[in-house]
Amino acid sequence: MTLRQKVIVAFGLITVPLVAFLLYTNYYSSKVVREQAAGYNAGLLTLYGDQLDQTLETGNSYLYRLANQEPVIRSLVYHAGDLDEYTMTRVAVSSRLYADFQYNPSMYLEFVYNPNNRDLIMAQPNEKSYEEAEGIASYLKGLFEGAGQGDRIAPFELLWQHCSIGGDSFLLRIVQTDTNTYAGALIRLDVLMKPLQLIARDQSIHAYFLSREGAWLTPGPPPDAAAEGSAAIVASASDNGSGKRAYRTVRGAEKYLMVSHPLGLCDLVLAVMIPEKVMLQQVPMFQRIGYVIPFAAGIVLLIFLAYVQNLVIDPMQRLVKGMRQLSKGNLDTRLAAGRSAEFALIGETFNNMASEIQDLKIHVYEEEIRSQKAEIKQLQLQMNPHFLFNSLNIIYNLAETGRVRLIQQMTRHMVEYLRFFARLKEHAITVREELANVEHYMNIQKLRFPRHLAYEWEMEDAAAAAQLPPLTVQPFVENALKHGFSNGRDLFCVTVRARVLDREGRRFIELVIEDNGKGFPAGLTEHLTETLADPAYTKAHIGIWNVYNHLKIQYRGEAELRLSNVEPKGARVVMVIPYRVSSQEGEVQDAQPIDRG
Repeated sequence: MTLRQKVIVAFGLITVPLVAFLLYTNYYSSKVVREQAAGYNAGLLTLYGDQLDQTLETGNSYLYRLANQEPVIRSLVYHAGDLDEYTMTRVAVSSRLYADFQYNPSMYLEFVYNPNNRDLIMAQPNEKSYEEAEGIASYLKGLFEGAGQGDRIAPFELLWQHCSIGGDSFLLRIVQTDTNTYAGALIRLDVLMKPLQLIARDQSIHAYFLSREGAWLTPGPPPDAAAEGSAAIVASASDNGSGKRAYRTVRGAEKYLMVSHPLGLCDLVLAVMIPEKVMLQQVPMFQRIGYVIPFAAGIVLLIFLAYVQNLVIDPMQRLVKGMRQLSKGNLDTRLAAGRSAEFALIGETFNNMASEIQDLKIHVYEEEIRSQKAEIKQLQLQMNPHFLFNSLNIIYNLAETGRVRLIQQMTRHMVEYLRFFARLKEHAITVREELANVEHYMNIQKLRFPRHLAYEWEMEDAAAAAQLPPLTVQPFVENALKHGFSNGRDLFCVTVRARVLDREGRRFIELVIEDNGKGFPAGLTEHLTETLADPAYTKAHIGIWNVYNHLKIQYRGEAELRLSNVEPKGARVVMVIPYRVSSQEGEVQDAQPIDRG
């Protein structure tokens, strides 16, 4: 996990519980306000519902008294056969109904129906229009007349029931007398609702009458949450009997708290719908803070991350990047000064450490060069007695045979060879000088085996001045004679070639030593590195081992040494070394690429 991720996790562990607590507090406070608003409005509806039930109970008492104790109502049946008497009785009934309105201000219309002669007597002090009166009369007669009239009247005899006449909503109650006449009354729902609506309007809430089946009966359009409100009324009808809450949350264009109260003497439910924004207006600031907190926490996190990024993460990333550069060997890497005192100290310490490592590496490199030069000189000194012993042995053999002229030639070649041997302290010689020394060596050997040895060499002019370590070619020529030459009838020929190669813009010297002798063992050509690491082989082939290690130390892996056999017989040694020439100051430098035109 990165440092940035750890900072984010740490910040989240601190802020997430805090934000969760604040959100829960906001939720809890909203719930408390919702409970308080529901409790207050539930109490208001209960009080108002009880008043409505009292009004309806007063209406019931009046209708029962009218139906059973008023003589004039009974007279309608007794005078049904006498038109004049019936007419006078009818007028008396109507007058009594009108006179009783002062005691029943909630009544909108009172009526008496005589089924014997299908006569409907209505009293309506505040008649809106003739059409309304006709509509009410038609509705009432429809209840009392025709088949099934008993089933139609029965619900209105039990409770006050809602009905709709001419687009207006009413409560209707019917009481049957012992003379088989009926007395009844209509109450307008808007009249019953008006006091509650005035209270609700002052509190920015809405009051409604609904049937227990969820039908909206209050004049005017239903609210935007009518469908959920109807379902809530039906559900509340079952909840009230079980002691559950008498309010529910419904949604429309906005969110409402719906509180309901069923009336006891009619089939209506009294309900108020409180918009949540009105209900929670007492805690608007806290609610807004609760909504803003997550966004504020996100902004604070971004600012905090930017600050930590600038103060901690960026310096740490620069430090890690610098350490990676150091691990790759880029010792010139340095850190810029940090913005804080701590990172400034770390940067200064890092830079000092890099400088000390760079100085130490330079010293180690110089010491390694000195050690390598000493090792190269030791290898050269190891080769010198080997060559000298072989040469003196040849002179000794010539002296035994008394060949003075050959001894003179041998001595001249030995002088040139010893003069070359005296130059072994030099770090590098030219290819021309190395091949000339090989030629002296081969002439010495040819004086010993004049009819069995041959030597050829080819050298490009561009390769003549190239520098290489002393005794690079001669050990392989000597090895060819020692292991590939047999004193038989066939002529043993050694060929040396030197040419310049161009590889990817760099110049190299290719040195090839070939013979037509026995060739190399298969294990040596296939596993050269492993074979040269074997002490048993190294002791028997010290010349090849010396050259192999000499090239590895001198050219740091840039030189190549390949051994192979040629067809039909013979051995081939190929060496590829960087092309270097001697500068005017005597230093060996890499040459420029060859211009091929």
